[in-house]
Amino acid sequence: MKKTKVLFKVLLGVIVLLLVFVIINFIPTWNLKTKGMRRLEGNWVDVYYESEIAAAKDIFQLADTRAKDLADRLGFTEKQNINIYIYDNQSTMQMKKYGFIGPLLGLDWYIGDNIGTNVILTSPANPGKVHNYDSIKNAVLHEMVHGYASILNPKIQLWLTEGLALYLSNGEVLNSKYKNSMHLPSYTDIQTRNPIKFSNMGGYSLAHTYIEYICVTYGWDKVLELIKSENYEKVFGISGEEMYSGWINYFENYDKYIELSTINI
Repeated sequence: MKKTKVLFKVLLGVIVLLLVFVIINFIPTWNLKTKGMRRLEGNWVDVYYESEIAAAKDIFQLADTRAKDLADRLGFTEKQNINIYIYDNQSTMQMKKYGFIGPLLGLDWYIGDNIGTNVILTSPANPGKVHNYDSIKNAVLHEMVHGYASILNPKIQLWLTEGLALYLSNGEVLNSKYKNSMHLPSYTDIQTRNPIKFSNMGGYSLAHTYIEYICVTYGWDKVLELIKSENYEKVFGISGEEMYSGWINYFENYDKYIELSTINI
């Protein structure tokens, strides 16, 4: 009986310590603003930045100029609550998503994300080891699409939201030689909600072709219906697995279909 009580106390103590650790870790995520952040208010987006004012204005101009086109494509006619937070250091951006542990995860490629309609981005003035000024600057459009998609469907599948963001902002026609060397994810793989697994399975190189396939085959309105509902049976009259099989066939015959592509609208 005494041993049971001791074990219970030890277990309770471990649980309490873990909870304290989790709470402390996520303190940086409680407020996306950092001390002294300044604001640029636009017609379609608002930008908050630290000290890199030139880079912030560069992003602001691109984001506010392109936002209307992106919003129109996704069915919005008025300004939504899209806020962009630009941090001077990549580590700060990562902490705003994952807490103090963020910079310790070794994600050198991770320079931007969205938290609902809030976009968090590393300043292109300090791009880190993997990216450059322009790649980070243009990434804001990708993350903005995620922000709009979160309004349409707050629990949207990772494969769909990434495919949509890539398709509308920076998806590219695949080089035939590169395409033929790629390993396609399985139907189970594309259900993942883990961004690291998504990246490792080639999601950032492939997901836009899935959206492209649906658009070319069924039309853009059907893409939007899917984004909102994720109900393949209701929207298309087929299962998700059947849509996946159609995409595989499309991908394997990509060169024959590519002239129909509406990519990079």
